[in-house]
Amino acid sequence: MATHEDIRRALAKKGFKLDDPLAHDCPKCGVRAVEQWVLRGKGGGRDIDICGACGVSRSWRLRPLEDRDEDLTFDVKTFVGLT
Repeated sequence: MATHEDIRRALAKKGFKLDDPLAHDCPKCGVRAVEQWVLRGKGGGRDIDICGACGVSRSWRLRPLEDRDEDLTFDVKTFVGLT
């Protein structure tokens, strides 16, 4: 079973960086444990929020000259190859 540390390592290996060193409130469990990870490039990027307490994750795709688009089917463990 993948731990939060496994996911953090896999995101860093894919080139993601922590956007904010401070944790944020989780909309699901209410605990202040959400980390915001970002990856940016010329062709757009991706934002990922992941809660270290309950494991819920959300992701948004960024495309040039467009608004953020939430990826409603996103699963962080599948995304980083830990399933």
